Amino acid sequence: MSNKPIKLAVLSLVGLMSLVACKKSDDEVYSKPSNYDNAIVTLDDSNDIYHDVLSVIYDSVHSGTTASKTLDTVMYMYAESIYGSYNKITRSASDTSTTLKDAYISAKSADKSVANAFVKAHKAYWNYNEDGEHINDAGQVITDDNWTPSATELGHVISRFNTIEDRIAQAMYSKISGGTYTVKSFFSEYALLKALHEDSKKVNYTALSFDQIQAGKMIIPYTVEEEDIFLPFRDFNNVTKTALHRELYQDSINVTAIDGDYSNCKYTYIEDEIIPNIYNDFLVEQYLLDQDIAAVRNSRARKINVIKIEKYTNFSNNADALVKKLVEAIYANLPAAADAHVNYNTYDVQNEQGNVVKKGTETIGREIFERYARIAKGLKDELTQEDLDVVSQMNTAASDVYNLVPAAKTPIGDYDYYDHTAYGDLVKDLVKIYDDAVVKPVSGPIQYDYDLLSDTKYNTYTSNGARSLLEGFEQEKISIMQKQSITKGWYIQSQAPTLDSNGTINDRLFKLSVANARLEINSDAGASALDAVDRIYKDNGTWKVRSAAVANEDKFLCSINGLYFLKFEDQSSSADWKNDIVYDDGSAYYIVQVIEAAKDSKLRNTSATSYAKTRGLDLMDEVINTVAKIVGGTGSYSSLSKSHWIEKMGILFHDQVVYDYFKSNYPDLFED
Repeated sequence: MSNKPIKLAVLSLVGLMSLVACKKSDDEVYSKPSNYDNAIVTLDDSNDIYHDVLSVIYDSVHSGTTASKTLDTVMYMYAESIYGSYNKITRSASDTSTTLKDAYISAKSADKSVANAFVKAHKAYWNYNEDGEHINDAGQVITDDNWTPSATELGHVISRFNTIEDRIAQAMYSKISGGTYTVKSFFSEYALLKALHEDSKKVNYTALSFDQIQAGKMIIPYTVEEEDIFLPFRDFNNVTKTALHRELYQDSINVTAIDGDYSNCKYTYIEDEIIPNIYNDFLVEQYLLDQDIAAVRNSRARKINVIKIEKYTNFSNNADALVKKLVEAIYANLPAAADAHVNYNTYDVQNEQGNVVKKGTETIGREIFERYARIAKGLKDELTQEDLDVVSQMNTAASDVYNLVPAAKTPIGDYDYYDHTAYGDLVKDLVKIYDDAVVKPVSGPIQYDYDLLSDTKYNTYTSNGARSLLEGFEQEKISIMQKQSITKGWYIQSQAPTLDSNGTINDRLFKLSVANARLEINSDAGASALDAVDRIYKDNGTWKVRSAAVANEDKFLCSINGLYFLKFEDQSSSADWKNDIVYDDGSAYYIVQVIEAAKDSKLRNTSATSYAKTRGLDLMDEVINTVAKIVGGTGSYSSLSKSHWIEKMGILFHDQVVYDYFKSNYPDLFED
């Protein structure tokens, strides 16, 4: 995407719709624009822009719409004219022009003619230099109309479509992760579909069978990752599940049209509700890139994985042992190939369901953290065989950690648990509740009198008697399962994550020197490149420090087998040189993997160290789009963006209500 203003003079709207059904006085703006049938967009000699007749806008938002909704709708349509319609379903029936989906398919194929025409018609995908001049991939300024879109420009099309796909998943994940459509902590897709259907949203709420409804219940967000919300996965009982079935919210893009009319599509929730918000966000992000690019470049964006292993006040042995074992796992995580870890999302593999997934610095570090987060909770039934192997390695005769207490007996079940874990304490509390309530009669079975209890745990578990002890116990168990021990994703300095109690991690994480680190190795250089920066090597089965690499390490960052971790003390100040990647705030241990650390030069196309030159255009676009979205959500950028684009549109108002709304909310655009 260009970092310079898009040439939008040819994209000005010359009319707007009305909310008022009729004229009330001679002083009021007419409800229906006089140029109702006029084209609103002209691009050179072509009319290849979506929603190009004013009547389309007028008819789509005229009835039953508020003035603020009118603004949202117009902003969405304006964004479509800049980026192209997402797919055929989102555009009007009379529009036969190329969609972003069409261009994406073409850009990834041998025949790029469709994508080339699309790029030429949409300047948002053009490649610009720092002076705002349109250039080719050789850096030469394009001065005539006889040009072919470059690989960079086709790459912008691909990354834009991929961004939309990612954000659809994010939006749907956000909708279901808040617990609104859950029963006793279990998410039900049927409940979501039913609620959307009752709200007149276009979803297929009758497609799920009873068996699918029952099998599909799962704990969100514990069970499924954000990016996998539409993909099948296997839970800990080895049952294949899918959190959301995309086809129930979105007709196939390849649905058969009737004479080019896609109005026969029945299920358009994603197009109706999700896509407009994504496109409106694009305008905020474009405003930032055009008008305040420094806010993006100087945000000190970081992509991280952080694990938190909590201690117990009276017994921290488990946490102590687990974090040491985790550090060993990080150091022992030698890639199959010397350079297999070193680049972001280096290679593709297939998971058990046959879906292609990325494996690289991000997923490998996360998989290690997720294993140790599960172990820390102590939920034996939720542990994989690999998890249990780790526990067995720690639970030796010489150690007093992760002691398994088998079959703690209660009237509602027998429970295995690891002592001094969150789940272990839960089971022990349950046992205590029953022990305190025991009434031993002279003869016959043991009886329980809960009126004897003074323990507040009983009231907590039963919600003051509103539910049974069994139900309460299961709910408390689910709370442990849902507990978030891992923080991951992109953050900026002004929107830093909440981690340790002292703020020490963020103080170090957002240091400029962290952003100066390369955080990647040229995979073409192979093992020699890894040797140059990595702090360790293995000699006859023993891990040893590579002194030269340690001496050259950043003060705040180190490389371990191609993964990068935040440092918290100098290696020389610790009896064990591995301890410097662990931070202890007194109540918990933290280890921070730094996946990306963006800075100004990495986000400049002309810089020799830019992502585009060192890591590829795809990553460059992904980082810029993601960081701009985060920055755009801060401060007043949303309002500033709307003012900017409204002014660019050059709107002529044809409705008093809409005019009053715009003038009240954006007074700087109106002369007194």
